[in-house]
Amino acid sequence: MRFIEWYLDIPQAGPGQGTVWDVRAAVPLDTGLPFWMLLLMGTVGVVAVAAIYVRDARTLSWPRRTALIVLRLASFAMLLLMLGQVSLAITQTGLPSLALLIDTSASMGLEDRYSESQAASAAKRYAQLSAPDAPSRLNFAKSLLTTENGRFLKELQKSHSLQLYTFAGTASPLEVVSESDDPLVAAIRQLQAEGDATRPAIAVRQVLDDLRGNPPSAILILTDGITTTGDDDRLVRAAEEARARSVPLIPIGFGSDEPAKDIQLSDVLAEDVVFVDDPLTFTMQLKAFGYAGRRTNVSLRREDRPDVIDSVDVELGGEGEPVTVEITDVPREEGDFEYTLTARRLPGETNDDNNAATHRVRVRREQLKVLLAERLPRWEFRHLKPVLERDPAVQLHTVLQSADLRFADEDVTALARFPVSRDELLSYDVVILGDIDLEYLSAGALDSLRVFVAERGGGLIFIAGPLHNPTDYVDTPLGELLPIEVNPMQADNTDGSASTGFRAVLTIEGRTRSALRLTDSTDENVRVWETLPPLYWLSDVGRRKPGAQVLVEHPTRRNESGPLPVIVSQRYGAGQVLFHATDELWRWRERVEDRYYGRYWLQMVRYLSRSKLRGSAQGLELVTDRRVYQPGDTIELQLRVLDPESRPRDGVVPEVVIEGPRGRQETVGLTAVPQSPLLYRGRFSSLPPGAYQARLKTPSTDRGKASASDGVQRAVPTVDFRVEVAAGELQVQAFDAAELVEAAEKSRGTYYPFWEAERFLREAPPGRAVPVSTELSIPLWNRWEVLLLLVGLLTTEWICRKRVGLV
Repeated sequence: MRFIEWYLDIPQAGPGQGTVWDVRAAVPLDTGLPFWMLLLMGTVGVVAVAAIYVRDARTLSWPRRTALIVLRLASFAMLLLMLGQVSLAITQTGLPSLALLIDTSASMGLEDRYSESQAASAAKRYAQLSAPDAPSRLNFAKSLLTTENGRFLKELQKSHSLQLYTFAGTASPLEVVSESDDPLVAAIRQLQAEGDATRPAIAVRQVLDDLRGNPPSAILILTDGITTTGDDDRLVRAAEEARARSVPLIPIGFGSDEPAKDIQLSDVLAEDVVFVDDPLTFTMQLKAFGYAGRRTNVSLRREDRPDVIDSVDVELGGEGEPVTVEITDVPREEGDFEYTLTARRLPGETNDDNNAATHRVRVRREQLKVLLAERLPRWEFRHLKPVLERDPAVQLHTVLQSADLRFADEDVTALARFPVSRDELLSYDVVILGDIDLEYLSAGALDSLRVFVAERGGGLIFIAGPLHNPTDYVDTPLGELLPIEVNPMQADNTDGSASTGFRAVLTIEGRTRSALRLTDSTDENVRVWETLPPLYWLSDVGRRKPGAQVLVEHPTRRNESGPLPVIVSQRYGAGQVLFHATDELWRWRERVEDRYYGRYWLQMVRYLSRSKLRGSAQGLELVTDRRVYQPGDTIELQLRVLDPESRPRDGVVPEVVIEGPRGRQETVGLTAVPQSPLLYRGRFSSLPPGAYQARLKTPSTDRGKASASDGVQRAVPTVDFRVEVAAGELQVQAFDAAELVEAAEKSRGTYYPFWEAERFLREAPPGRAVPVSTELSIPLWNRWEVLLLLVGLLTTEWICRKRVGLV
């Protein structure tokens, strides 16, 4: 063949390629006769030629007669070759393709237990190969493909052209960009189990569509068989379509038939800024797989303290059923602390990496400036004023519109008038407005209150009254701040007093607010709220605005939008606003003094001041668009300039340092938002699961530069966020071998457990050669060699006949 290729100038096949030879006639003899009759006629012709020579050359020996017969038949064959315009068709072919899909969903990051000897032995071997990485399902798959410098892949490449994909929700071609000696192996080793959904049927259909012009001989799928998005996305749903296209599915299962035992601690919620002596409550979800009814405990530690701060015993729920856990600490010193919450590992648990979570908290000891403004000394004013006065962490100023001029001289907290200058008002952390008559306030003061909340992150509390608050505030700058919409039909009737008292009820949102915790225990807190002394007066002139949250509501009275709100909260710009629809919280002091009343007000004042505290670092506030993300999500950082003097210097690009688990650190640059000179934004993605803190890299402002030069340590703007795998992806953890077996059978493929994967190298379907070049046609009938051969055959036969006397 090599000689013919050289002689006919046929291009040689490349590595892994072959050549298909085909002889064709351009003028077919279409006689309409069946093949058997044509064969019979050809046989008769050959016999006739042989019979003629047997008859005419009786005197010749059989070798001579046979030679003459062969010459005559060869001449006839050459003549037919020329009359049929026979040509040689050459087609170069490549190796058949084989698609290989690697499951990178989060469930492939789980670890399993193996008791069967063969599986356990293979698992131990792959665990050693994947070290120091965890012996997870995906790492076992990576070890299968990459061990011994990718021997498994190289064996497949000898007989197939590999098309590699990764999949979780959809299939994506494996990106090979490494500059290493074996980029394919390097790319596989970089894979991570981060997918937030598993849809194997979608992935298989996508591969079949991608390769429809050149169907693969098989689709090899390395997976645990789990589907998390619905029955239609199961692998078996794509098996029939693969069979219809003659493409068998070859699943290689990674996992164990033994139930996967695991405890997951997730969804940690807590404040990121608190004051010294504030209760700091951590709320989290604890899920268990394979431990229904068992008990464990969750402990709370802090990085600077070796001892356990607190721990709670927890009874685990059913398979994947979340149990809410709460732990509270009361920090006594100032500082930035990292808390760690850990669920105790139970015997047989395969993965304890998800038993712990961290949360960073800034604890501050700062004296808060509070302004309490009222028209008359109502009972609420009389009881609230001494509560705030007695707290050393609060610097209280009061304004009483009905007081005479001597009041300011006799009371050290009293101001002669409501602050007029904006700078004076912006120096406060929280402002409490009672039933103030706005006729006594300037338009500038009202606008300063809006700036105080929206831009400086201050806290504002409205306490409803019978005359002015909130009905007179609707068409003023304060109307935007109110978290309720005042009903004009009810505004003229503000007498909300009743002869029968009511006990305010915490809403679901209210139960999550630390400021509304009157005790450290959640259950005890609910019981206390149910037994508080009743209230009698309630302003029912409004309903909550869209986006506002009702924290406390009336137990029975309702309006068109639901139960009447008692305490409503909303975020306005950088700050928080609270509305009290009653001025009778002072009744909570009955027989218990300030146990609940004082705790509520002090906690609420501190809670509302946190927004300003977060933004007080260099007059800047660093925020994210969400607190919890999933792997692959884009994370948006915003730097808000609350004080124009703190704006980054011209030409300086603000940078944020992202610190994560295991010392991970990267830097993100922020850019100014067009038409928003006090807002900077940056985006990044591709963070693995874990807890992160973003902090502004200093100095980027003139104020930051000054602090660095004068040696004064000022707080740096920070924000915490987490990257978590979607809960639905890990709701199902059990390896599903039955699904893989059924999918293989329906598609006429074969299922292999991972410890038998080497068998596939011997049993892989051969597939069909794939044309890699256009067909090359070489005419034979008109070549001079054919004519010369025909003439030579005829001449030889004539000479031979002449010599034996047959001519």
